[in-house]
Amino acid sequence: MKGLTLAALAFAATAVPCRGFSPRPATSTAAAGPSLRVRPVRSSSPVALRGASDGDDFASSSSSSSSSSLYDAAPTKKPFTFGILTSGFPPQQLLVPVVKFVTFQVWRLMMNELVTHDDQGRFVRESFQAGNDPSPLDLPEGANSTPRYKLYLGNPCPWCHRVKAAVALLNLEDDVPVTTLVDDAEKASKGGWILPAPAAEDAALDIAQELIEGDLAGVYNYCYRDVLGEGERYRGRCTAPLLVDVASGTIVTNESNEIMVLLNDYARRKRERAPGSVAATVDLRPVGMEEELDRATKRWFDLLWNGAYRCGFATSQVAYDEVRTSSLVDVCGSSAATNRRANSFMNRPHRTS
Repeated sequence: MKGLTLAALAFAATAVPCRGFSPRPATSTAAAGPSLRVRPVRSSSPVALRGASDGDDFASSSSSSSSSSLYDAAPTKKPFTFGILTSGFPPQQLLVPVVKFVTFQVWRLMMNELVTHDDQGRFVRESFQAGNDPSPLDLPEGANSTPRYKLYLGNPCPWCHRVKAAVALLNLEDDVPVTTLVDDAEKASKGGWILPAPAAEDAALDIAQELIEGDLAGVYNYCYRDVLGEGERYRGRCTAPLLVDVASGTIVTNESNEIMVLLNDYARRKRERAPGSVAATVDLRPVGMEEELDRATKRWFDLLWNGAYRCGFATSQVAYDEVRTSSLVDVCGSSAATNRRANSFMNRPHRTS
């Protein structure tokens, strides 16, 4: 019976709006409207009724336990605080805007250091800084020749994903070994990429240590050693994907689309030299379709691939809304147009013989 009574009291406390909940005398009912009448509980364990200042819960004054309480006991050890918000000095109306302003300025400073923006907070993807219409990759001189090129790719980077997919589709893992970078900004001297422990095959080859140890910034520094002054470091952004000619210790290019074109051309020429090569069974850039592929690449680069970066790196609401709105409309329009062309093709009569 006691349990049912407590359950009824708890339901009443949650169902009825509680204004400093306390039973009113019967004489005030007519003037103040209906009141909540609490019937006394007859039990050997008196029930204490605690008001709003105590947490609006009901508990036994003689047999309360942590398992039946709605709230946790105050910890004996708490982190140190200044009590600024509870003391009221400085006023919260002044404190909150100041903290928001300082936090935003620090965040925006870090974003501007990370990537390039215009004066309106729009993300600007600068032209890739390494490589400029590089020459085709050299084919190996013999079957047992050591790889001349090395790719540096990072799994968190979507631009690296497309290059890694191209390497797999063209079956070039042995021709162009891949070094999988580790994203660790705390250990990197610049940027966020560090190199993993040198692989056994790298240690056995005649490769500069700067290309297999340290971080990606060290790779850039080494590859630009001939143009940098003594003690000078590469000042550009150390980005991946990165294709390096390890024989000469120079950068081929760090632009993902250019790397894919070079790899596809390499695989095609390898097939022509050795018919039946597995690497040549896939052609990612068929002859005669170059212009069409370039137009499609440009469209989806601006619309979706780079659009995600323009949203993520925007430092103003205006810049973010511009990309979000235009990209969403264009993607939906492109999808609808693609579906219409596909439906038109599927619904037209086809010859079966």
